[in-house]
Amino acid sequence: MAIEEKGMLSPFTLFTSIITGGFFPLLGSFFAGLFLQKIYWTGVFLTAIGGFIAHYVLAHTIHDLFHYEIEPRITLSKTTLKILLVISLIILLAIALYLTYECGWPVMVFAIIGAIACMYAEGLIHHESQMAIGAMFLVIGSFYVQMGYSMNGNVAEIFKETKAWLECILLSLFAFFSQYGWLLFYRLDDYGWSAKKRNESILITKIGLIFLVAVFVVHILF
Repeated sequence: MAIEEKGMLSPFTLFTSIITGGFFPLLGSFFAGLFLQKIYWTGVFLTAIGGFIAHYVLAHTIHDLFHYEIEPRITLSKTTLKILLVISLIILLAIALYLTYECGWPVMVFAIIGAIACMYAEGLIHHESQMAIGAMFLVIGSFYVQMGYSMNGNVAEIFKETKAWLECILLSLFAFFSQYGWLLFYRLDDYGWSAKKRNESILITKIGLIFLVAVFVVHILF
């Protein structure tokens, strides 16, 4: 199957979903380890699995359903897509409820924001920044899960860690801009292969590096 094909069964879709959906939560989880005595490995696993399911199954079942009649896609039948959509929602809700119980109510807030951001298709919000917001909250949510578990879900104490949260926000902005930039580049065909949009995508992606450097500056100087 060609890597240039669009749709849920495209190798490109699967591979990018593994990286974005699975590795941004890992980034947030292991970054939290800089401030904690030990890693909550169940949280690492569940946030990575949840991120992948949200980015791959939830996002692309919705995307393929809305685009079914618009363009040719390598995908499943409408019935199968709807069944997978429901299954993904059940699994994601179960993960969110469990981690909310273990780590505190903000988990559910971050999960809802991430789920809404994944509704990326014609007829819904359809903008590159949408999935970038999802990537941003994969970092923030997984970071919170680690902090929340280590502090027994004491929300007030968790958010007192000002320096840790400042660095986390900077890291999440790196995720936002890097994801936004490459998604804009990915959709260049929708913009008629515009040179302006191409340069915008490159610039936006590079802006992410500023926030990544800022993470280390804050960590070292403060």
